[in-house]
Amino acid sequence: MKNSQPLYHTYRARLSKAALFQGLSANTLDDMLSHFRFESWNRGSTHDSSVALRRFYVIIEGRMQLTRIHPGTGKQITISILSDGDMYDVLTLLDGQLHDITPSALDDLKLLSAPIDEVRNWIREHPDFNRNFLPYLGKRIRCREALATDLGLYDTHTRLARLILRHVNPHDSSQEDSGIEVNLLRGLSNETLAQMVGAARQVINKHLQAMKKDGILHVENRRLIIDDLNRLQQEAQDLENHLLG
Repeated sequence: MKNSQPLYHTYRARLSKAALFQGLSANTLDDMLSHFRFESWNRGSTHDSSVALRRFYVIIEGRMQLTRIHPGTGKQITISILSDGDMYDVLTLLDGQLHDITPSALDDLKLLSAPIDEVRNWIREHPDFNRNFLPYLGKRIRCREALATDLGLYDTHTRLARLILRHVNPHDSSQEDSGIEVNLLRGLSNETLAQMVGAARQVINKHLQAMKKDGILHVENRRLIIDDLNRLQQEAQDLENHLLG
């Protein structure tokens, strides 16, 4: 991407706020941006995971769903939802292997992509970039650990409560009096929520209805809004407390 291109400075500002690029010098950021190109994925589009063997993506705007599909039954599980500032695919970046995971666009996605070999060079040659990379990698590993822990230790109701809590922006907790919107889960179907917690759609619908009845949350224009954060936290901890006791 050349600095003479339209929106160059807009993308530069967005990139500087992404976790991997915060605190980098202006010269380093400009050099890195010269290797990027802008891409857009239409909402609802699904892409082959092999794209990550060639390109490394930074999400500028929108949400990307990462899904694993059983080749025989077609059963799906959502591994994670990425959003502004997140990267795809960190695992392929590290080991150079095909990651059997399907990326799809939950919204109209705006992305910057760079040749993956160039990004590997940045890890080797730029200590400041590497210092950002390791904490981000730790964050992604913790997300995978949370998913495995939930699937192995908790019942469906508790998994659902924990899923919602994990996607609450801590900066939005001050809005508790008027309800806290869970932006990352905005517009997701009960089927998608079920895929995220390893359950059937009908089961998730039942538990959502129970939470609505208890005044914990409600859905308005496909927006999931938490009405009682403390109660939701209690729901997420019930089984954990039982196991510890």
